[in-house]
Amino acid sequence: MISIKYNRDINKIEIVTDDPSVHYFLESKQSSYQYLPWKKQYGYTNKTIKLYDPGKHTYNGYFKFTLGIGWAGYLLGIFKEKISKDEYDNIIHSCVLADNYRTTPFSELRDYQNDDILFMLKYRVGLMCVNTGYGKTQVIATLVNYAHESLGKKVLLVCPSNKARDELVKRCYNLFGLTVSDREKEVNGHLDAIITSGLKNSLRMKDPLVCSNFKKTLAGYDWVLVDEVEYTLNDAGMFIYDNCIGAERFYAFSGTADKEGGEAINFSNGLSETVLRNKDLVKYFGPSLVYRMPLNIKLTTIRILTESLDNLKLDHEKIDKSGNIYTEILNQIWMDHNVCNTVCRIIKKFPLCFIPINNLAYILNNWINNYFIGKFRILLICGEGYIYYDLEGNRIRLSLQESCDYIKNGLVDVIPSTSSGYRALDFPGLKNIFLITGKIAGVTLQSIGRVARGSHMNIITIEPYGKRKIPVYTKGAEERDEMIRGYYQYCDITDRVIDEVDL
Repeated sequence: MISIKYNRDINKIEIVTDDPSVHYFLESKQSSYQYLPWKKQYGYTNKTIKLYDPGKHTYNGYFKFTLGIGWAGYLLGIFKEKISKDEYDNIIHSCVLADNYRTTPFSELRDYQNDDILFMLKYRVGLMCVNTGYGKTQVIATLVNYAHESLGKKVLLVCPSNKARDELVKRCYNLFGLTVSDREKEVNGHLDAIITSGLKNSLRMKDPLVCSNFKKTLAGYDWVLVDEVEYTLNDAGMFIYDNCIGAERFYAFSGTADKEGGEAINFSNGLSETVLRNKDLVKYFGPSLVYRMPLNIKLTTIRILTESLDNLKLDHEKIDKSGNIYTEILNQIWMDHNVCNTVCRIIKKFPLCFIPINNLAYILNNWINNYFIGKFRILLICGEGYIYYDLEGNRIRLSLQESCDYIKNGLVDVIPSTSSGYRALDFPGLKNIFLITGKIAGVTLQSIGRVARGSHMNIITIEPYGKRKIPVYTKGAEERDEMIRGYYQYCDITDRVIDEVDL
């Protein structure tokens, strides 16, 4: 016997069975290569990945499993012949298909955007994975306006950081005049934006009374829309989603929802490696309903050959003693005097250059204070916000809109950025990126996305004249190149090699 039902009180699916073998369909064993602290070395370890929520599952000879509604498609696929037609139909209409949906195109969206979003609105939960330049923020803002203004729904926007939130809030206001409450004390349960960063340690999760009221607010939202979803799937984000028990729609958006490989997340191969590593995402939002790769971008990879890497001398003793070999090697490379001068030459040759590197304390501060000030006008993106340095080194804090205006008015030469600027920012006119770190899709492809909004972009890297292999750096560059060529495989890619003396 097996019974699958939707529990409206907790907004989840419950499976009850007397068959002890059912759990094998809800689990998978995986072997992964990772650091083993008890051995103080890397090695393979086996672990069981469970789709169902933790807790006691056995009572009176029956087994009970609770799963997020995003797993509905998978469960119906494997248990269709074992459950009644009424149960099957109940899950379809409660967890998969929307009660009603729009068929009229949105005037604010392009044809391809309407094709995708009208398809997505047929479903109660959905994941949209689209390439940068698609117009994802425009789509989300249009959905906010539709749900809140046209349907009278209470809408919650969730973002991982204030940068992503600022972009959405700005777009909602500029397009539709909508004021989204985006500060903790202003959240009103009608049209709000919440970031997951810092939420876990806030009173909203730590203070019992405040937390209780926060849960009541979350339970009242009708629609939940999430941007850069993969970076919200932490304790804070899952707390939000678990308590949005009244929500009738859950939609998530990202360029790299599968942040490790940037792949489509679907059940075509059952519990594939891609599905399992994204099980928390699938739990709430289901598989990818929309997955688009870039098509109409001209991409030029520019490899700059430089003696600065040939002559680089690494302090191996310091590297061996370092607690983080990866970071230590990168610090030594990008703080080398000759390499820093190479960086300056690249910025002069390729203006308005975006440089993503998540190391403000050492590398970026060194570049700005010792090499950039006096030569370039700098827009630094970091956790503090948007910091502008003029040629005299005067430091000015800007808003997102002011930053865009500075760029439009030709007042910026270089844009160094920590991870705060890797995702969701839409700056005008960027087409040059100097790519030096990153080995997962959620970093590399998202960073490139900042300059992939036009018809052409340059991806700039540096390498030694000879065939010297630099630890960490050389392998990372090869992995990034392979990832880029796979993701942009349907675009026009041109390769150029430039001698540094010709910059």
